[in-house]
Amino acid sequence: MKLHAIIKKTGDWFKENRLVAIYPILAIIIEMSVVFSVEGSPFLTRPFLSLGLLVFLVGVLLFLPDNRTRLIVGAGMLFVQTALDLIFAAIFDMTEQYFDLGMLNLRNDAVAALEKIPVNFAAFYVGFLACVTFIIYGLRSLREENGNTVKTGKYSAWFYVGVMAAGLATLVGSFFVYFPSKTDRYHEMVYGQEEGVYASYGMIGNLIGEVANTLKKDDNKLTVAQAEEFLYKTQSTGSQYFGISKDKNVVVILSESFEWFSFLRNEEYPFALDLTDEELAALYPNLTKFYNESVVATNFHSREKTDISETLSIIGAYPTDSYVNYDYYENSMPNTMPNILKTLDSDIQTRYFHNGEKEFYNREKVELTFGFESVTDRFDMAKMAEESAEEGEQPTFINYRELEDGELCLDSEMMETCKDEMFPTDKRFYTYITTITMHGTYFARENLATEREIVSEVLGDRLPKPEEDAFADVLFHYMVTAKELDDAIGVMMADLEQKNLLDDTVILMFGDHNAYYNQLSNYVKDIIDYDTDRKFTDLYNVPLMIYDKNLGHQLVDKFCCTADIVPTLFDLLGVKYYENFYYGNSLFSEKESVLYSRAYGIFLREGIVGSSATNVVYWYLGKKLKNGELDTQGAVTEADIRSFSQEAAELVNKIKYCDYIFETDYFSDENNFDLYTGKMINLNKAN
Repeated sequence: MKLHAIIKKTGDWFKENRLVAIYPILAIIIEMSVVFSVEGSPFLTRPFLSLGLLVFLVGVLLFLPDNRTRLIVGAGMLFVQTALDLIFAAIFDMTEQYFDLGMLNLRNDAVAALEKIPVNFAAFYVGFLACVTFIIYGLRSLREENGNTVKTGKYSAWFYVGVMAAGLATLVGSFFVYFPSKTDRYHEMVYGQEEGVYASYGMIGNLIGEVANTLKKDDNKLTVAQAEEFLYKTQSTGSQYFGISKDKNVVVILSESFEWFSFLRNEEYPFALDLTDEELAALYPNLTKFYNESVVATNFHSREKTDISETLSIIGAYPTDSYVNYDYYENSMPNTMPNILKTLDSDIQTRYFHNGEKEFYNREKVELTFGFESVTDRFDMAKMAEESAEEGEQPTFINYRELEDGELCLDSEMMETCKDEMFPTDKRFYTYITTITMHGTYFARENLATEREIVSEVLGDRLPKPEEDAFADVLFHYMVTAKELDDAIGVMMADLEQKNLLDDTVILMFGDHNAYYNQLSNYVKDIIDYDTDRKFTDLYNVPLMIYDKNLGHQLVDKFCCTADIVPTLFDLLGVKYYENFYYGNSLFSEKESVLYSRAYGIFLREGIVGSSATNVVYWYLGKKLKNGELDTQGAVTEADIRSFSQEAAELVNKIKYCDYIFETDYFSDENNFDLYTGKMINLNKAN
């Protein structure tokens, strides 16, 4: 065949299939634009999963009998791609989490937050224009045709099969070569050089990999003997405060979205409300008093959502690719804080309280597994209030979520209603309380009208005007919720004091994560992204305070994280334990932890963020002065980075073995259960 004939035939084929030819171009533009909006770069370092699927879909379009069908199917595929990409981008914009299939378990949380998810308008318009372009181009093409039937001969049919086969081969091959499976995830956690999941695989590529990993059996290859040799290898060493809270009651308070700027001023918060120290102390007397009488961890960081933070503060460990509340709630867990306390003191009362819904995050089941005797939620509290009203007492709790406005319940009412169950006088207790009033988003709530009036009165003419500064208005309403939390702490402390329990109780209070709703934390701390001259990790610096009369007030500047809570309480209570079951260290020990965020896939220490143990993607170089020079005080050194990488790698080794415990339900074997509890009892006999 002559060259001009080949060229003509090729041109005719492209003309006939031009609708299919434009599809991959638009699909690539959509993917690149959304990835750019999230990661700051449109180019994928490992694009083959996405490309494999794209080539396969092109083959499918080629096989369709006419261009009208191709138009409908192609437009549908572009629409689905755009919708998925925008959902993943919105999740990332709101929480900075990459999508994984485990998130489907959190669908209740997702539905509740749908109206709060920000829309990535740049990516939306690109996707919308791509879909519209495909439809308009397709309609114009149809009008130019004499007929809609596509000529598919024997040879072209085999070509189309070859296109689909090439796409599938690329898809499958790149999954096995590039996408980390369960067995090599620990290698990736230590040595991976990718800066972001979407920058590596793309939105759709990550989804393909997640789905494929669920179909691929890839168990942890450890043996029971290997696990036991490692897990029982190292016994804890007590700090100078070991046993200072021995036999005391324990109260742990996870405070939703609790930030230091909710009741304190700090030079790190340039956009905090214009309130003096004296005004803040007057507005928040109970939080201020608690602060002044507690050990204050000024360098505490949390980088998880509520369910993971809660679990970490109870277990001290978390699996890398599953959600404990949904995937492992039926496991046997003698290694949790409440279960260990019950093993060592059979008379202790362990109860969990949250004035949300116990079904949320599957708490009604998982908290019992953790070792709590009961789980009390807002419905239980409303029933308790009704019963007290029937006895002639004044009701102390209103289930606001059931009212027309559906507002969050109040923490002070929870404390008032449940204080006798939380803090009994006839037995030792371990009580875990999760607050909710400070949960975002932040706006004028009717049941906080009194608190809003008080804060407004103090601010006076400094009260922010929404039309002038929307962020400042959000902060104002956040500060109003903090006033209600202050009331709740006041109820608790007054009740413990009135019952003569305060001196015999250790209270640990912490923020589960930064106030990321409405990007409030970024605004107040003036931290926008990685390209900042400030300490990026300060974004996740939230409160942790420990009240114990024997400890008094002191500031501890050591870097610590949520995984340190369980070891810290063990240390204070004089409980010896096996260190390799837990990710963190006591706040009072010389060891400094590295934070590993299961939800966000990063390692973190003050001024350092790593996408893996050895791939540091951000480190603090110093503060830029007005004259352009750099103040390097507190800057991260090469020695700091080496230490970070070494200790992060050691943490990954712990994670591997703790994953084994979760995945195999290690303690469901009676021998393993008895071995652990027996060792813990013997370890603490002399204490």
